[in-house]
Amino acid sequence: MIKRFFRRLDNLGIRHKLFASYLLVICIPFLLLLFIHINLTQRENKDQMLYSSHKMLDETKSYLEFKAQAIMEVVNFIAFNDLVQANVSEDPRKYEDVNLWGTDANSLAKLLNRYRNNDDIATIQLYMKAGLASAAENPDYLNMGNVEETDWFKKFAASHSAYVWIPSSSLDNGIASESSQVNILRKIPNAHNIQEFDGIVRAQVKQSAMQSVLDHAILTVNASAVLFNDQGQILSHSSGFPYSKEELFDMLNHHPATYDEDNYWNDNLSLGAKRFLFGVQAIPHTDMKVALIVPYTDVLHATDKARNRLISIFLMVVPLVFPVSYLVAASATKRIRRLIVHVRKVRKGNFNLEPLPANEDEIGELTHSINVMVKDISGLMEETYTLGREVKNKELKALQSQINPHFLYNTLDLINIMAIESGAKDISKVVEELAIFYKLSLSNGREIVPLENELMHIQAYVRIQNMRFGGGVRLDVEVPSELYDLEVPKIILQPIVENAILHGIMEKDEEAGTIRISAFSDHTGTFLVVEDDGVGMSPERMDRILAGGSDHASGGYGLRNIQERLQLAYGMQYGVGFESEPGGGTSVRLRLPPTAALKKAVP
Repeated sequence: MIKRFFRRLDNLGIRHKLFASYLLVICIPFLLLLFIHINLTQRENKDQMLYSSHKMLDETKSYLEFKAQAIMEVVNFIAFNDLVQANVSEDPRKYEDVNLWGTDANSLAKLLNRYRNNDDIATIQLYMKAGLASAAENPDYLNMGNVEETDWFKKFAASHSAYVWIPSSSLDNGIASESSQVNILRKIPNAHNIQEFDGIVRAQVKQSAMQSVLDHAILTVNASAVLFNDQGQILSHSSGFPYSKEELFDMLNHHPATYDEDNYWNDNLSLGAKRFLFGVQAIPHTDMKVALIVPYTDVLHATDKARNRLISIFLMVVPLVFPVSYLVAASATKRIRRLIVHVRKVRKGNFNLEPLPANEDEIGELTHSINVMVKDISGLMEETYTLGREVKNKELKALQSQINPHFLYNTLDLINIMAIESGAKDISKVVEELAIFYKLSLSNGREIVPLENELMHIQAYVRIQNMRFGGGVRLDVEVPSELYDLEVPKIILQPIVENAILHGIMEKDEEAGTIRISAFSDHTGTFLVVEDDGVGMSPERMDRILAGGSDHASGGYGLRNIQERLQLAYGMQYGVGFESEPGGGTSVRLRLPPTAALKKAVP
């Protein structure tokens, strides 16, 4: 079997053997590199994700600590304020006088309002053992006796801590809502015994204050961050937090026994069929902790992305390797193969080929004969193209010559005289402008005219259109006088101005606008620019105009016709350029040869 395989391999042509060798040399190292790179990338991505997660959790803890300390300073100022300590323990019989109650309430309100401007605090309330709240409650001053039987109060009173962070749902009769806020409670110590307290300061923290910090901790698409207290109550979490309270407890209970419960990191937390990166940090000087949860799928996502990118590159490279290997192998075969490829190109109509090198043998003679044949055919095609162009120009001149200029001028003069005799001044004016327009259009059969004639032709055309559209078109001509004598192909501006009026200005709501014609010349060429402040056009419409001319070509001369005439007269590097955007007007630039070249081209 092996001998048969090698025998068949020996019978293959050299081209096929080289082709197979090139494929093996290219593909095997690439596959090996792909395998090594995927393994290295996976390890590096995991290490990078672990480092970034640790760093982000530390930064989040520090930022939350900063915010918590700022809020705690506010409630400390309030709790130790002499006015607050006096009011929470004041004898309520004092406030049988309503005016006195109002005076003290206003004083206390001024104090609280100074701290309500804090960006992170939504509201501040006081629970009072006596004082104002015992005489009359309001939303800011609450009677502490009404909440002494609640679970949260009993736990807080029994604790030795002066602070507690707790969600609104635990304070407001257990009612939870989407807008549940984080609350900080601070005991107001008794003025004579710091172990006892006469009231509580309650500051409601804005939901966005903590959530914005937690959102900043999100490294990947499915990562989450959550803030909770020692009682296991969720205080805040990042947007779109997908885990329930029970799932969070399961994660917290899976930390290794050797770890500190308040500060630890688990690189491989398994919960059901899912794996997570899970870290917890305690917020110093508070009873809060922050946890960062990163699904392991996000860790692998970067690796999968790099792997897929490499596989995509491989799949793109392999199709290129096949033809490249085939061409390299084919180049090492006989010269007759190159000759066959050459003949196939000629058969497909490609005659602009470099002659093949010809030796003095029979194949060289055949190659020389084919080179001569291709050269002769290419010359015949060029000659045919030149003759066709001349025939086209003569047909155009023949059509133009069918118009009898004298007959047209005499007829327009007759209509003008009849209009004057009839008192129709408007008709006379139109006919007079029309006579000027056609006189400049026909230009005694000349194909090249001074630029000044073109500008006069445009001015006559705009005057006629203003008579038609009520004078809504303003024409500004800013062409230096030294360029007036330049000889240019006739009727290269009128179709552009027509498009500017009909498809630019007249499509505006007010049907009025300005057309500006300017010109300048430098070493790269002479430029005629027609700008309008019309409605502009989309790129698709510009492409359509260049492909088939204006939507309504004037007198048989469309924009496409201008492009072809300029390129035919001066070369492919000259012609028409567009700049336009919807609502921003249109600028059309005609590029002609430099001034010196135009003067030399005058017949």
